[in-house]
Parts: sequence; structure tokens; C-alpha cells
Amino acid sequence: MMRRLCLLLLAACMQVATYAQRSLDFAEKFMGMYENDTTLKCVTVSPKMMEMMVKTFSENRPENVTQAIAKLKSARIVTGRAEYYQKAEELLNKNRRRFKAEKEYRNDKQHGAFFTRKNRKGKTVEFIMLHEEFEHDQFTIINLTGDIDEEFLCFLYNKSF
Repeated sequence: MMRRLCLLLLAACMQVATYAQRSLDFAEKFMGMYENDTTLKCVTVSPKMMEMMVKTFSENRPENVTQAIAKLKSARIVTGRAEYYQKAEELLNKNRRRFKAEKEYRNDKQHGAFFTRKNRKGKTVEFIMLHEEFEHDQFTIINLTGDIDEEFLCFLYNKSF
């Protein structure tokens, strides 16, 4: 009887630990909020697909960027109408303890913002770019997860606008 109770308790602890380790990335959480809205589209790029992209397009890319892309776990691209920009930004600001605003850009045709999430060790594990094009009424989220180093972040900041 005692052995069964211990096994049951161990199984329950393992389930809780597994659930705790699985956290939603921002794009997944955002899409969950609007799951019935057919105007929002989300494309996920798997680690296997990223590995193939690194092999295919590594010729014209600096070596450090190729290595950084290889460390990514996933990439999600969400697109929709421009009205969603403000909703996404509000969700990020609502979760300020989790996501940190990094940089913004703005001109006559477009604007956007960058956010990051760090783990307990201070490493960047998630990168979010919000982008809105006024002329086309277009909104985009680019959400990267994985081991994201500072050099790669600088590359993303400089190439995005």
C-alpha cells in the first residue's frame, strides 16, 4: 500500500514538473486569445526546417549569424490586420515581468517594437518583433525561441528596419 502511494505521488510530481517546463511562447499565447478569428494567420518554422535553411542559405550569410540561427528552437510568424498591433503590444506590456521592451522604430510608412524574455540565468530565450505597415493595414509578429545571443539580437535590430 505504501509503495503504491509513493508511486502515485511520484507520477503526480512528474506530471506537474513536465507541465511547468512547457510554457507557451508569445505567439502561441496571442493566437490562443484569438483562436476563432480567421483573419489571423500563424506559420511555425520547426527546428528541422531551420536546420535545412541554415544549410541552404549559409553561403551569403556571416558565420556567426548562421550559428545563431542553428541555436533557435522555433520561429512563429503571425500576420493579420493592423488593429492587432495594439492588442499584441498591450499583452506584452501586461506581462512586463516576463517580457522586456528593448527597442522601437517608426517612420511614415511603418513602426514596430522589439521585446525579449530572459531565463533565470539572464540568457535571452525569446525574441518578439511587432511590426505594422500603415499603408497595407498589415500587422506581423515574429517570435523566435531558443538560445539567442546578444550578437544575433544586434543583427536582428539592425536588419529589421
